[in-house]
Amino acid sequence: MGSFSYHVGQRIKKYRKSRGYTIEQFSAMINKSKATLSKYENGTITIDIETLYDIAQALNIDLKCFIDYQPPVFHQEQVLTGNFYFNTPQAYMYYFDGRIHQLVRSLLRFSPAVDGEGIDVILYMGVESFDDPDQCQHLFTGEMKPYDTITHMVLHNQINAAEKMYICMLNPMQTRTPAVGMLSGIGSSPFFAPVALKVLISKELLEENDRLLDTVKLDKDDYHLLKYYNMMVINRPASLFLEP
Repeated sequence: MGSFSYHVGQRIKKYRKSRGYTIEQFSAMINKSKATLSKYENGTITIDIETLYDIAQALNIDLKCFIDYQPPVFHQEQVLTGNFYFNTPQAYMYYFDGRIHQLVRSLLRFSPAVDGEGIDVILYMGVESFDDPDQCQHLFTGEMKPYDTITHMVLHNQINAAEKMYICMLNPMQTRTPAVGMLSGIGSSPFFAPVALKVLISKELLEENDRLLDTVKLDKDDYHLLKYYNMMVINRPASLFLEP
C-alpha cells in the first residue's frame, strides 16, 4: 500500500462521511462496487484519474484536495516564482481563539497555480500537530497573490461553500521574520457572524511560549487604534519578538 494511495483514500473517506453518505450509497453514486470503494478508501488499490475526478464531482470537492500529499521530507530548493517571502512549500500560522482560550495552529501549503498566475493555497486550519495536518478542524483552498509589501489570500471551505476566508498580511522586512496579518470571514459556534482575527504566519516553527501568545493576542495598542479609528488595525509584531 503506497503512502500516496492511502492519503487519497483517507481523503475520500473523510469527505464521503462529511457529506453523510454511507459506503453503499456512495459506491452506487460513482458506479463502483462497495468492495472497490472500500479498497480505494483503504489505499489498497490505485485510483485512476478519471475515477478520482468522478469522485470529486460527486462530492463537490476540488480535485486538488485529494492529491495534496507531501512526502515526509520537503525539497527546500523548490521556489515559488514571484514570491520573495514564501519561497517554501509550506508555512505555519498561529492565532489565539478567545472562545476556547487557546492558541490555534494551522498549516499553509503552497504550489504554483496551473495557469501561472498567483499561487494555489491549501489551509489546514486547527491542527493538533503540524506533523499530521490531515487531522484538522477545517480544510480551505484558494489562491495567494503576493505584492511588494502586502500579500492577499482568498480561501473557501471545502465542506461548507458558504464559509469563505480572506487573509491580508504585511510582508516581513526580513525573510526569517514572521508575517503579521488579519484573517477575516465567518465565525462558527457560538455565533455565525463575520469575524476578524490577528494572525502570525512564519516560514519556520515558532516556540509556543508566552511571548508568542502575547504577540497573537490583541494588545492595548490594537484596542487603542480600534477605538480611535473605529477600525481593526494590525501592526507588525514588536522587534523584541524577532530576537532569537
